[in-house]
Amino acid sequence: MRLELDPQADNSLLGQCYRVNGPISQAELLKAYDEAPAGHQHLFTLEDLGQALYTSMHASHYHDLDSGDWLESAGIEPSWLENGYPREDLTVAQRLHIRRLGFGRLLPQTSFDSIFDKDLRLNEESLSELQAANSDLASQLDSECYLLRIAAQRACESLYGFANGYFSCDLSPMENFRLAEHLEDNYGYRLFGLGASLIAFRRTHALDAQQASTLLDLLVRLYAGEENTSQVRELFKDSLERELLVLRYTE
Repeated sequence: MRLELDPQADNSLLGQCYRVNGPISQAELLKAYDEAPAGHQHLFTLEDLGQALYTSMHASHYHDLDSGDWLESAGIEPSWLENGYPREDLTVAQRLHIRRLGFGRLLPQTSFDSIFDKDLRLNEESLSELQAANSDLASQLDSECYLLRIAAQRACESLYGFANGYFSCDLSPMENFRLAEHLEDNYGYRLFGLGASLIAFRRTHALDAQQASTLLDLLVRLYAGEENTSQVRELFKDSLERELLVLRYTE
């Protein structure tokens, strides 16, 4: 696996973008993820990058993460704005700062429990896709894949660099943040990758029996219906024994 800096990557990606050139193994993904310098986080793009970039653009517009009336009262340097909107020639660092503020104004209105209000139930097809993704995340990478290096202190904050969750039935960017924050704070799972429908986490330590039981119940509550509770429980019981945990944030 080779990483090649791509300064012309899509504008929806707010960080240094490294094109991932194959062949790609999961072990190499893990190694590259660990090599983020101090003050930065790494995030991989996952499946169907074109769709993920499209919904990321619409999610940021819909939620006014980068623009809106709030900008003028947010303490942003006036020279960054033109007619009340961010100038098109801002640096990635400047745009990331605005995005961080955009999240900050909406996160207080978003609780972790709101993720359970979305209908993320797994059908036979999506259950099969998650089984494959949890068995080998490398198999779920798009032919065009990037490693994003994002200026952030915490893994959950790397979502500032690639916000996603546009449709009303999906987790919103802020709900994805609350999910990533919760898994990081309570179970030691750090945000690892994001695609058009998948969101992946890296385990930093083995779970004790109580943590494993609590997290398994959480995932069953989030994804299982009456007809497939046992299949969903079995999927995530196996997944919690692995280093990577892959979930869906879309319907």
